[in-house]
Amino acid sequence: MAALSGLLLVAAVALWRPLRPWRRVLVRARATRPERPVRLIPVLLIGVLFITVAGWLLAGDRGAVLSGVAAACSATAVWTITQAHRAHQRNRAADEVARGSSELAALLRAGHPPARALGLVAESAPCFAESAAHFRIGGDLTEALQRVGDRPGYEGLCGLAATWRIAQRTGASMTTFLDDLATRLIDERELRRSVGTELAAARMTGRLLGFLPLVGLGMGYLIGGDPVAFLISSVGGLWCLALGVALAVAGVVWSEKLADRAGQLR
Repeated sequence: MAALSGLLLVAAVALWRPLRPWRRVLVRARATRPERPVRLIPVLLIGVLFITVAGWLLAGDRGAVLSGVAAACSATAVWTITQAHRAHQRNRAADEVARGSSELAALLRAGHPPARALGLVAESAPCFAESAAHFRIGGDLTEALQRVGDRPGYEGLCGLAATWRIAQRTGASMTTFLDDLATRLIDERELRRSVGTELAAARMTGRLLGFLPLVGLGMGYLIGGDPVAFLISSVGGLWCLALGVALAVAGVVWSEKLADRAGQLR
């Protein structure tokens, strides 16, 4: 166990250098919004490794296992909640783009100038605010839309930028392109909602499976045993505890990743 803890510490140090750019992102987070979210799994893995090593230094092998188990369970809960929050934010952003594109097409069809139409849309769909302000001062609208569209959830703005560019170059009617784009974005929104509803049961099943070991402990007490005492007081029990928690954590992460991949529309 001591050798394993040493290897974990070496791995943490080796992984820390590639993570250095992320520290600058976190420092600038209050001033500017990062265009890509920080990947949580490596960061949480580093935290689990450090907590495990700290437990080994303070209480030996038993402390390493218990602290590592607690850290792994906490990290999995944090990752699952954060992933759900990010997915919710992406869906809200995509809905906002679809609604704003539909409103923009209606305003242009009604005869509003492009700058005025963008300003009106930005009042109900804030994702258009940056592009509208950029266009109002004479900037390139397609470039501004493309920049916002690179953020997670706002990919539909890249299609709007391409639509705007084609209409400018060919002189074709903007409303026709925007109507087609808005229809496609609305269809994608409905499909995304349907897929999310279908995957909700699979996600919940995967999360519930992570709690099955607790059910096993309860059954052990019901038949007159003391499984917790065995798990924390013997070498074999510590190994069983570490392996069981590792498998449960891997199962939860795997099921979440499969659901995320199945829910991707692109």
